Amino acid sequence: MKLEGRRILIAGSADPESPKVNLTYAHTLVSELANALAVKGANFIVSFGNDPKLKGRADGPSIIFDWTVAEVLRKALDAGQARPSGIPGRLIVAVGTQKTFEKIPQQCLEIYTALRSAKSMTVQFIEPGWGSGAVRRARQAQFGDILIGISGGEGVEHLAQEFANRGKHVIPLDLDLGASCSDGSGGASRLFGEALSNPNLFFRVVPGQSSAELLDRTRTQNGTVPPKQVCDAMIHLLEQLVPPRVFYVRLLNKDLPDYSLVENFFRNIIDPTVIDLGFEPLQMGIGPNEYAWMNQAIFDSLHHSEVVLVDLTGVRPNCFMELGYALGNTQRVIVTARKGTQVPFDPSCLETYLWDPTETTAKSRQEFREHWTRNINMPALVRPRGLG
Repeated sequence: MKLEGRRILIAGSADPESPKVNLTYAHTLVSELANALAVKGANFIVSFGNDPKLKGRADGPSIIFDWTVAEVLRKALDAGQARPSGIPGRLIVAVGTQKTFEKIPQQCLEIYTALRSAKSMTVQFIEPGWGSGAVRRARQAQFGDILIGISGGEGVEHLAQEFANRGKHVIPLDLDLGASCSDGSGGASRLFGEALSNPNLFFRVVPGQSSAELLDRTRTQNGTVPPKQVCDAMIHLLEQLVPPRVFYVRLLNKDLPDYSLVENFFRNIIDPTVIDLGFEPLQMGIGPNEYAWMNQAIFDSLHHSEVVLVDLTGVRPNCFMELGYALGNTQRVIVTARKGTQVPFDPSCLETYLWDPTETTAKSRQEFREHWTRNINMPALVRPRGLG
């Protein structure tokens, strides 16, 4: 997988009474990892809020890792090793409520202000309420490509489930520091053991690589392996992951008059652009079939794809059905149609790239890429409601 443009969430926590030496090791590892990823062009999800310390220590290491990631990214921007924005959007997506950001401590405001001043951050506000933590994690999974879990409890476990439900990669580390709220059933360290025995539930790697072996190389051995060595093993694993998928919804009936034009558009315009952006095209009828029933193949593959690209040329009912599914599933959606297509009322409200088969390939690719950039982070149609 090309790490440039991939959005990564490093999430976890430690028990407030965990040994300082172990927590310091974890922060060093997070710093190494965040810096290596930033240099490779990755994007991030960061939670900005409180910065809780070890019990009885106002100056000790934080028991969460968000501000460590934030500080690394600020330094990378200052050094010209990271860009404020790119094709997927700004370097950082921050998800929270107004109350979340009001909790930023004074000593961290400089980092937060510097990142915002550099125009490197997009802030996504969610409705406050009793379920805001769960809603926030669901939104993070919507934006993210890869979750890297470090210790923690219920929060990390819920994030892992949210990422996995969307077919996204989950990479847990073996380091066990407990959890900030003393909850959960073992957090990322437990998930590490499960991933070793059944890695395909957590992440997928390219053919010829062993998922379990790649993960096993990331062991920290309870904080005794040098952080740089663990970081290098983690980067190597991430680069062996299969790229996120773009599921194609399009006219597939070869007997219809628009088929040849649609086929040419996808093969000459869509495919090269999608691959150049670091994604893997996924179209029914191309590649090996892993399902007994076509309907199961369609909706399982659609549900677990990172992006759903819907071409409405021919105004096929199944395409609208799959478009509605993707929108309701809060997936990232890109809509296209041949110029002259009469798109019905509701989907006509979505920005659609109207491609012209008479245009040159170079111009169409440029226009489609610009359309992708404008719409890839389109917000969900419906905002979750919170109570309280």
